[in-house]
Order: sequence, then C-alpha cells, then structure tokens
Amino acid sequence: TSNTTETNHFYHSQSFNYTQWKSLDPTYIESQWIHRQEQRPILMCAALFGSLAWFWMVVPVVQSAWVLSRGGKRIVGTHVLLASLSVCGGIMELLARLLTVGTTNVANWLAKDFNLNNWTSDNDGTGWRVLEMIHMITNGMTLWVDAFETLAFFGITSVFFYSVAKEPKYRVKSSAMLE
Repeated sequence: TSNTTETNHFYHSQSFNYTQWKSLDPTYIESQWIHRQEQRPILMCAALFGSLAWFWMVVPVVQSAWVLSRGGKRIVGTHVLLASLSVCGGIMELLARLLTVGTTNVANWLAKDFNLNNWTSDNDGTGWRVLEMIHMITNGMTLWVDAFETLAFFGITSVFFYSVAKEPKYRVKSSAMLE
C-alpha cells in the first residue's frame, strides 16, 4: 500500500503533465516541488506504515518457520530460507525507507531554501532540472529495492505453501485410498 501511495502521489496527480516533465521545464518542475512539499506528510506516513508492516511480519514468519520445522527437525533448509527471506526483506525495507526519507528531506530543503532558478546569467532554471534528475535517480534506486521486497514476499508465500503442503497430516489422499 505504501508503494502505491508513493506512485499515485508522483505520477497520477491532477497537475502531472508527462510532456512538461520529460522536457524538464523549470517552471513546471518548480510547481511540482511545491506540490510534493504539500504532500510530504502523506508520503512520510506511507513510508512509516510500509516499514512497520515488514517489521510486524518478520517475527511471526520466523516463529512460523520454527514451528513448521518442528524445532529444527523437519526440512531445515526450507525453513531457514523462509526466516532469511523475512529478515532480509525487513532489513531491506528499513534501508530503503531510510534512504527515501533522507533524500526526500534533503530534496525538499534544496527546493525550499536554495536558489535553483539563477545558476547562470540566463536564469534558465538549471537548478530545478538538476534537482529533478537527482530525484528521478533516487526513485529509480529505491524502485529496485522495492522490487526485491516484492520478490522476497513472493518467496515467503511460496515457501509457506511448500512447507504446509509437505506436512503429512495435510496431504491430500487419493480417491482410491478413501474407498
């Protein structure tokens, strides 16, 4: 949900214009940064809830891995993988959100307090263009971290399914054995 909130915030707002954004129009970029500063509390809450969701999930997944392995006696490698995916996903989420919060705060500070309009004698808005490109790069970096988190969650779900399916008392009996 937090990733959806962030995506909707940046690319689906009513004032978003792809053509102006791609041409790096300084006046348009400046207006987008004003909009981002207004929406910053929502983004910070989304990042916080995303991190908390992973951390609330880590402990029960590790406990479930321990229980499903029957105290380390059944399919140990699979359950170590399950616990590792959970812990790694939680750590990656923490690092990604720390990076996101840090870069967002610094970018907002630059947009608010620094002269980004007049870097040259032409008053061409080079600072706004540079800030937007840096913003795109950092969003791209965290996009790949979020992709890893999605893969980790898929792995956790798949390993849970595999482990429960291998549990003897939950195996499906064939119809010939029931007669």
